[in-house]
Amino acid sequence: MILKPFFSYFGSKYRLSKKYKKPSKDILIEPFAGSACYSLHYPHKQVKLYDKYDVICGIWDYLINVKEQEILDLPLIDFDKTLDDYSSLSQEAKWLIGFWLNKASIKPRNKISYYSTERFEKDSADSWNPATKRRISNQLQYIRHWTIENKSYKDIENDDATWFIDPPYQDAGKIYVKSSKDIDFDHLGIWCKERQGEIIVCENKGATWLPFQYFSDLKNTIGKKTFEVVYYQGFQDDQLILGI
Repeated sequence: MILKPFFSYFGSKYRLSKKYKKPSKDILIEPFAGSACYSLHYPHKQVKLYDKYDVICGIWDYLINVKEQEILDLPLIDFDKTLDDYSSLSQEAKWLIGFWLNKASIKPRNKISYYSTERFEKDSADSWNPATKRRISNQLQYIRHWTIENKSYKDIENDDATWFIDPPYQDAGKIYVKSSKDIDFDHLGIWCKERQGEIIVCENKGATWLPFQYFSDLKNTIGKKTFEVVYYQGFQDDQLILGI
């Protein structure tokens, strides 16, 4: 079972996620969770999500615990209104909907963006509409066992797990609410290598805080071509290649 994204978030890797090496460990950890697109491909694992951004943590806690019917009962948003006009909504529900009001945002919007109007009028698959609500509601059963904690990567227990480490990129990640400007990448590189189990670390071309290798090229949300690099550690095929 592969799940679709529960919300749209800047820098998410849903299309790329299926190309990364598959996890063999029972535990799957994302220390920089975001929209957790790698875990969506392996929801049956014991998924442990962590993030420093309280909004991200609030949304995941809401999704893990909310009843299916509550999602279906959430309102559609009128073009001339803001989420503040829907006073009966919980803050977490507003955050969830807010990420659908403009694709690939760094934080929830309060009103449908000008650039998203056409998508909403066409009932697009990546907008807030009845089909999106049904999809989210139907998928909730597969993430009830997931956990989310509002923690820095530094405070996470070193479990024997598959670690999908996708931090705000050193250069391109400065726009996030919890940005790359606050990360000591030399420390993060050492921390990554110390993890038990299987390690996947994502970055952009040019990053040197780990010995990254080319992974893929793609176009970002504004049509600019970017080059993804990756660092792997602990996978069985790596050991065979290295003769370990």
